[in-house]
Amino acid sequence: MAEALVAVSISASILQIVDVTAKVTQRINDFCSTTDEMPKALQSIHTQLPFLLETCQNLDTGDESENVLAIIKGCHREIEDLYKTVNKILPGPGDPKLSRAFKALKSIHYQEKFDHALRKIEHFKTDLILHCCQKTSDTPSRAAPGPKVSHNLPTMPMVSSVHRRKLLRELDRKFSDYEYEDGAHKIVVLLGMGGQGKSRLALDFGRRVSVETESTLVLWFDATTKQSMTRAFEDLADRWKSRQRRFTNSDSRITYVNEILAERKWLIIFDNYDHPDEFTDLCTFIPPGDGSILITSRHADAGLLGKLVRMSGMDEGEGLELLRLRTEQNLEEPGNRAAAIQVLHTLGYLPLAIDQAGAYIRQQTLPLPLFLQLYESQREMVLNQKHVYWDYKKKLNGEAKTETSLGVLTTWELSIQQVGSSRITTGVVEHILTIAAFLGHVEISESLFREYAQRTRPLPEWLVCFMTNGDWDPHTYRDVVSKLLRLSLAQGRNSINGECALSLHPVIKDWLQLRISETDRPAVIMEAINILANYIDANIQERSLQEVRSLLGHLDACMSSHRRFPNGTHRLGFGKLRKHAITFSAFYMSHGRYREAEEGFLAVLGHDIQEYGHKHAHTFQTLRQLADAFVHGGKYLQAHDLLSKALLDKKDEVNVELLHTMSALAGVYAKLDRQAEAEKYYEAALKGYSVQKDIAQSREVYQLYERLAEVKRFLGKHTAAESLYMVAHRGYEAECPYDEDATLDMLRTAGGLANLLMTRGRYEEAETAYRKAWQGYKKHLGSDHPKTTVMLTNLAISCRGQGRFEDAESYFEESVKIFQKSLGPDHPDSLRALMNLSICIDKQGQYKEAEVKYREILKGREKKLGLNHTHTRRTIERLAHMLWMQGHHDEAETLVRKILNRIGRPSSEYQVTPTGQGKFPALITLYTEARKRDQCKLALDHVDALETCECLRQIYVEQGDHDKAKEVTEQIQNAKDGKKLKKEEEKPNQGHKSLSPTLTKNYMEGSTQVMIATTSPASLHSLSTRLHTNLPVTRLVIVSTGALLLYIWLHRSMKLPISQSNVQKQELVYAG
Repeated sequence: MAEALVAVSISASILQIVDVTAKVTQRINDFCSTTDEMPKALQSIHTQLPFLLETCQNLDTGDESENVLAIIKGCHREIEDLYKTVNKILPGPGDPKLSRAFKALKSIHYQEKFDHALRKIEHFKTDLILHCCQKTSDTPSRAAPGPKVSHNLPTMPMVSSVHRRKLLRELDRKFSDYEYEDGAHKIVVLLGMGGQGKSRLALDFGRRVSVETESTLVLWFDATTKQSMTRAFEDLADRWKSRQRRFTNSDSRITYVNEILAERKWLIIFDNYDHPDEFTDLCTFIPPGDGSILITSRHADAGLLGKLVRMSGMDEGEGLELLRLRTEQNLEEPGNRAAAIQVLHTLGYLPLAIDQAGAYIRQQTLPLPLFLQLYESQREMVLNQKHVYWDYKKKLNGEAKTETSLGVLTTWELSIQQVGSSRITTGVVEHILTIAAFLGHVEISESLFREYAQRTRPLPEWLVCFMTNGDWDPHTYRDVVSKLLRLSLAQGRNSINGECALSLHPVIKDWLQLRISETDRPAVIMEAINILANYIDANIQERSLQEVRSLLGHLDACMSSHRRFPNGTHRLGFGKLRKHAITFSAFYMSHGRYREAEEGFLAVLGHDIQEYGHKHAHTFQTLRQLADAFVHGGKYLQAHDLLSKALLDKKDEVNVELLHTMSALAGVYAKLDRQAEAEKYYEAALKGYSVQKDIAQSREVYQLYERLAEVKRFLGKHTAAESLYMVAHRGYEAECPYDEDATLDMLRTAGGLANLLMTRGRYEEAETAYRKAWQGYKKHLGSDHPKTTVMLTNLAISCRGQGRFEDAESYFEESVKIFQKSLGPDHPDSLRALMNLSICIDKQGQYKEAEVKYREILKGREKKLGLNHTHTRRTIERLAHMLWMQGHHDEAETLVRKILNRIGRPSSEYQVTPTGQGKFPALITLYTEARKRDQCKLALDHVDALETCECLRQIYVEQGDHDKAKEVTEQIQNAKDGKKLKKEEEKPNQGHKSLSPTLTKNYMEGSTQVMIATTSPASLHSLSTRLHTNLPVTRLVIVSTGALLLYIWLHRSMKLPISQSNVQKQELVYAG
């Protein structure tokens, strides 16, 4: 009697558990309907409750164990408590807003309670599962008196996982989108490569349907082969059959199952339907009736059976949660989250790979940042790692009775066994895939293999099958790619040029690299290098920007593999790989990848010195290429040392190689701010080139004109610079107007002419030229190329000069970001962009922020360029001005004095005035020399020249030197008046206006005796009078081309050379 009471109590308690579980689930569902954010513990409880409920319902209600009764009652009490908690703190749809907000805040403090409830529920579930297993092994099965129909879903994994809600919602949507048709089935296909978690997602979906829709029968079948499907139906028939039912064969069992299902509503999951080309009669296993079918497959052909849901990697949130669960590490700790995101990126967000990596990290107790370092050398070990409760299992041939645990290194082997065909062997396809694994993982174009097949002799054996009558057969290649796509081993699309291109998942790349032996791997890498070098060298029409980026990705991957798997026989830069190293380095150089180019040229130079000696032409050519990489990389001193030594070795030989070396050294001097030496070497090189008939009109010589023009501009020789720029521009235009390189050359020259405009303060015109050049560079080289970014920086400077600080700041910030990413934060171009951004900030009155940036820039420029460089001195000037504007006058003086003392006064530039003659001698020295520099290089009314004068004026005023302050003030006013007059002269249809008495006084009677010559009648009269009467003029400022021509004509009419004019010290400034 007592035993019967125990059984009744168990049944009653189970019913109570069912009731209260439904309430808890509904309450949580109501909460989920109002938000996507759910506490992690509550999310896990929501997942575990259906499995606990199913375990309880599967108990034999005739069980008379008092232990079971105790577990059931304890479970009921725990869920009752949980219901009270969630009812108390979870906001419901009908709650007022204030109440919902209060409950949401309150729920934060219940996290521990949820964690405790989750542990208890999992404990009860485990106890019940163990009890069921024991009863099954101890008690013989008894046939039911009639058909006992139930779900046959696999047992839920004991290890918690992450539920992919977005995909589950998409499955719901696909099934609900079906329009009702009598007798028709709803079929959805879940398609994805191995390791994406298709089976787990299908299981989650089936479990949810079984709980939420009690009337729907959910069945799971292994659809790997027809045999595995038949066996699953047989097992189900034997389980469901009545005691009287007898079966004669497999077909009778399948018929029996279908007869039962015809009268019910059902969801069938066909898992691992990966061989639709072999298992073609799946439809014979589909029962009639009101049913839905979910198919999981890695074969694209399965997608033809129904509505398709493509499965890709986890999103970032899901991936982080899975990694947290597997590693049990706190991702909120400093550095952990960033490292975790990098782990996900490295593994391509593939669930199976994340699971294995998590198992490895947990077993080895590794910090996440350290795992990233170890992964490169321990990939195979990581990707083979599994834990004791591993969920990824499969019957490999559909016939095995036991399941095999799968990792990423085994799951894809199942697919690659199917890649062969009647025309193409499996070995050929594997070889193409393996070569692709050592290239970039995206945009692996057919043209890479086609060009290799057409230009390589003898033809490699694996390429023979792709050639028909000596020509490439695109149809055969597309057949292979199509097979790979259908097996989800690759993704594909038409490439930029319309050809077939495929992409590989990052972890598939790792698998393909690791599956070949160490002895075979170097040969495959060598072949990948040959394919890339062949393609870059091929005479292909202008490549698109996207194609260039793809090639750079392939090149990076290839070089990484070459370093990762070193080969003593073939070293990049040596032997057969010398030519390839030059090809790769030149390609890197032309696309702004200077560090990689430097690495390649260094390797080649080592080979050339060893093989040919220091004075061989090959060695000199490589040396110049390396020096060019140094210059572009901001390593000016290294380039100088390299080229100076080379010039000494070549000094007794007058040939083209010597001229090339002189030109390169001149470029280094220009970067080091030794402009006079740069001018000397450029002019000597140009003179030498002029007698070399074969190259006198070459692109290289026109580039020399352009570089010399830039030096002339820095030296203040603007007219000469403009002439040289025009020579170069016309040369590029005539040489090859339709060539991409010539187009870029012309854009660069236009930028040089815009530099001249900006030097003269004509910012609006400069902006137009810069914008056109920037857009052209962006089109041909991309927005992140260093040369494009230089133009963007110049464009920003022209905007700042017009007072458009918001536009300028936006452009500067973009420039800084690109430069720092591509060249590094200490590169001179990065520092230049940051400097100009800082000037933009300080001109808006944000002095403290600007001061911090100026100190950072000064530190970088001192290290990179030295304290004597113009750019470094400009930084010192701006930093001292920032301190002055904040009232820190003594600190500014101390800073500048220390810097001048460190320079050691190597020249007259920094001869500090004795302390007794002024309060701020160091500052006066600094800004006096800055004013001289600006007068030489800039128009008098240029904003930078005026700012320097203003700094000097403020210092004179502060130390009480009013005479000098007045002199500087007059200079500022004269420059501003000249600017106004020049604008007046440029107004169309205004005619000429005489100088007003005030302006005449300013021009003619000022203490500095400055005369401004324009083409107005008054100005011309004054100019003529001065020249004929020998009245003294300290400085003659000519503000238009017409005035310059008249000035020259007047001198000639007087039969006097210009050098004998009455302009004292010959200080004639052309500001036109």
